[in-house]
Amino acid sequence: MTLTSIALQNLRQRKGKTAFLLLTFILITGISVALNSLSQGVKGELEKSLSQYGANVIISPKSEQFSLSYGGLSLPGVHFETKTLDYASVTKLENPNLILKGIAPKIIGSASGKDNPYLIVGVDFSNELKMKPWWHIDGHLPKGGEVIIGSDLAVSNQLGIGQTLELNHRNYKIAGIMEKTGGSEDIGVFTNFTTAQLITGINSWSMIEVSAAEPSQAVAILREILPEAKVAEISQLVEGREKSIEGFSRFSLALSLLLALIGGLIVFLTTTSMIHDRTSEIGIMKALGFRRRHILAIFMREIFLISLLGGSLGYLLGSLAALLLAPITYQASLKFQIHPLIALTAITTSVIIGVVSTFLSAQRGVNLEPIKALAAL
Repeated sequence: MTLTSIALQNLRQRKGKTAFLLLTFILITGISVALNSLSQGVKGELEKSLSQYGANVIISPKSEQFSLSYGGLSLPGVHFETKTLDYASVTKLENPNLILKGIAPKIIGSASGKDNPYLIVGVDFSNELKMKPWWHIDGHLPKGGEVIIGSDLAVSNQLGIGQTLELNHRNYKIAGIMEKTGGSEDIGVFTNFTTAQLITGINSWSMIEVSAAEPSQAVAILREILPEAKVAEISQLVEGREKSIEGFSRFSLALSLLLALIGGLIVFLTTTSMIHDRTSEIGIMKALGFRRRHILAIFMREIFLISLLGGSLGYLLGSLAALLLAPITYQASLKFQIHPLIALTAITTSVIIGVVSTFLSAQRGVNLEPIKALAAL
């Protein structure tokens, strides 16, 4: 009979305490993995979203006061003095030091309607749809004198494709309706540059979205060649969300360390109690010729098997819990995937906690003299 088989037999004989220790490892590992997988997963999804977002730099006119909003960026209103981005600004972007994958200028203004003002956005749809692959339009792209409206605007005004929308006392045919995006697009009116100029009377760019290979480097260059403009990275617009995720990551790490300490204390107290109850068993093994290292090896094998199984099950349950928590905490959807580093760290930590705690608590028991140990019978 090997030491491992003896350890397995001991675990089967002590089902209650074995189950308690196993549950302890599962809970500690599961909670830690759930929190860290959630923070890493949401952070990964945010980075993925930013990488998929065509534009990563925004250029807008400098102004002291703003009154409109589009895409999370404040834009100048008509009542305030602002610097303008003339049409030649786009040609300045043809700089050998800039590696640009796309340029999407916009004309953004307002127009009066029957009851409320409307946000007017003039774009080059060929470039815009490359920048924003999540834009889906029901209908066709607008021609001269035609517009596309956001989904919320269509619902609130009970408008459909083929009908007309009054803008500044002129009617424009609705060529399409943009599917809901959850952003400013849902309440906007989109058209080509010529029609946007006619509606708003604006003869300069209101904003230029740029897709750059190196956003940070591009921002520095763009600020030099366009001193009249405000240049910002898209990543700066989601800085608040990133800080929230980073804060949650630090909280998850701190809580994981606290759980590890608590788990180690629970395992230490439980194994100390188990070894104390097995004093007579230790005496019998010593009387049969088992050496100190043999007895210690049996205890180590027992806790190793429990902690390895508990860590593995805890990792799987924690990963599943992260999938359920993501939509609730960050309105994000995660896919189940194995994170080798998190899995290795979780299982290894579980085993280390178990082995170290048991080693410390087993010292007194394995050092007992056979006569003293047998006296417990």
